[in-house]
Amino acid sequence: MNDSYSLITSLVTGFGLALPFGYCFERFLRTPALVGYICAGLAVGFIPGLPELDVDMLEQLAEIGVMLLMFGVGLHFSVQNLFSVKGVAVPGAALQMLLATTLGGLFAAFVWHWSVGQAVMFGLTISCASTVVVTKALEIRRLTTSMNGQVAIGWLVVQDLVSVLFLVLLPPFAQMIHGTADVSVSAVALDVVKTLAGVALFVFLMLVVGRKLIPWVLKEVAGTGSRELFTLTVLGSAIVIAYGAGAIFHVSFALGAFFAGMVMQESRYAHRAAKNSLPLQDAFSVLFFVSVGLMLDWHIFIERPLDVAAVVLVIMGATTSVSFALVVLLKWPLKTALTVAACLGQIGEFSYILAQQGIALGLADAGMMSLIVAASIVTIALNPILFALIPRVNHALVARFPWARRAAVRQTPGEALPQETPIEFLRGQMIVIGAGDETHELLKSLRAIEHPTIIIADAGENTDALIEAGFRVIVGDAADPMVLVQAHVTRASVLVYSRTDALRAKRVYDAARELNPLLRIIIRVPTPEDGAVFGTEDPNLDIICDAFVTELALSAEAMRSLLKPKAGATRADARAGDPDDEEDDGDGAPKKPSAEEQLRRHWEAEYEQGVRDIRSGAFPKREKFDGKNPFKPEPASAEPVEAPDLKESETAGRAAGETVKALKRRIRAKTLVAWRRLKPGSKKRGDSDAARPKNEDESKSENDE
Repeated sequence: MNDSYSLITSLVTGFGLALPFGYCFERFLRTPALVGYICAGLAVGFIPGLPELDVDMLEQLAEIGVMLLMFGVGLHFSVQNLFSVKGVAVPGAALQMLLATTLGGLFAAFVWHWSVGQAVMFGLTISCASTVVVTKALEIRRLTTSMNGQVAIGWLVVQDLVSVLFLVLLPPFAQMIHGTADVSVSAVALDVVKTLAGVALFVFLMLVVGRKLIPWVLKEVAGTGSRELFTLTVLGSAIVIAYGAGAIFHVSFALGAFFAGMVMQESRYAHRAAKNSLPLQDAFSVLFFVSVGLMLDWHIFIERPLDVAAVVLVIMGATTSVSFALVVLLKWPLKTALTVAACLGQIGEFSYILAQQGIALGLADAGMMSLIVAASIVTIALNPILFALIPRVNHALVARFPWARRAAVRQTPGEALPQETPIEFLRGQMIVIGAGDETHELLKSLRAIEHPTIIIADAGENTDALIEAGFRVIVGDAADPMVLVQAHVTRASVLVYSRTDALRAKRVYDAARELNPLLRIIIRVPTPEDGAVFGTEDPNLDIICDAFVTELALSAEAMRSLLKPKAGATRADARAGDPDDEEDDGDGAPKKPSAEEQLRRHWEAEYEQGVRDIRSGAFPKREKFDGKNPFKPEPASAEPVEAPDLKESETAGRAAGETVKALKRRIRAKTLVAWRRLKPGSKKRGDSDAARPKNEDESKSENDE
């Protein structure tokens, strides 16, 4: 096939190999799929008959993946978060890169006897962690919106900015090493000032102009109702701003995309933007890891295995130790230090850029490049082990060293309630987990009645506005028992979980119930299958199922539209006869509720029964419609079908699906029955049900309802 299809053939080869390799590594080797993607790139040269792959084309596609990935990170990282971690990220990242460069240079100079230029170049390349790898690692472990994850991301942002300075200083440094020309200090200082001015101008434009312009553009485009235009605006903003940052201000594409996402986070459409861009982020980030595998010369593992092992030890030993020590010395918690150290225990894309620049300036050679790429792949593959060791290392340090015990009890900003919180606020308070749009009305009502409320929010949420509104806010993971203890869950009256992550909701429920067995807990789940994991008879647990709420609300509104007395009638007219305002008919008997009120009561009972079914784990069989008695239940001999454990097998999952379908069929059947009863001609609206004689089955059915 000719070169005109190089893009298609590159995508076919990249995606075609990434899928099986990623699946095998994830499923059978229990390692992250990204390691399989790297091996897929490495395998390109060993598998004959593959479509021709354009390496340059694939690298450009990988660069788009980096842009979109960092744009997604920015959507979960507000300007407030950036300033909240500057105290640790700015000095920590700068000192870490300086110390890592020094240690790497000394190692290369005294162990390998490299020249000064090569030693410094080697130190620079091992001082920069891969932004893409760290981002993926945090996403997999759900740490992106935690304070520890925010510190790691802020650290990487500073690393990217410092790396830009390295690229500016390398040419005059090469001239000094080679002695080819006199280096003017004033010229170097001028270049540094220009670079810093460009970076400062870009940051200023994004935080001042872009912070208002981009959300406004997003709002206007969303108002058109076009999904295609909205997605185009999101992706166009990410790529155009990233390219402009590099072309105009000489900032990396990744940093430009990050700032684009960060200012878009100020918009109310940020969640929708993240959802629309997520598929492309995942797809193109795969190509980044495939391109990393393509860069590797596998012969180096045979020719220089000890050198590769030495570089890996320097990166995973010296660099992580330096970053860990800096975070502890900056008075941050022990767990934060371990998380940052694990994130920085690998190198990636900026190391390749620096190595390529060094080759162009005569400060490095192809051997160093192969060594850096080989060490990068090994450290990326081993990086999950560092995260897995965090709990064990934390326990070992706390058990042996007093300084570790002091660091372990430190708290990140916002992790605890202010000390001036009155004791009256911590008795009978409501704990709300999540501060998204779904809690807007709840928080508004709580503020109106001035009820004590503690909100457990993610680091990416707007906590300042909540504090100004009079709420107490804790930043952390509600599934962590220590966070619930900080919220004084033992004295709380109600806990509300507003997010749609059912697995995380189960962990929160278990932790809260262990600390307070009598706490009233309200859990939100998206589907009945998700609610089935709460298979208990807990009387203090309420489950709000999005699927039930939507289906019943839709049916209720449709039925209500049939009850309007005449065209143009108001909603208040349609709701006349509310039982709360029942009046006597004159003979002492209460006035019969309207047909609409009867329908409302029916739907409320139906929803409550559905919630009870989900909580108990027993899904009743489908009720049959016999035409005579619309609410006739199954005979008493019918046995309920127990909801199976969804984690046991696919067969159990399909069985659970059938029980959920049975619930939905029951709701649809009763919707049809209600419609037939209310249909004009089937029964007069003014007729009283009491005037019609009831048979035995109907009386029994009403008693059951």
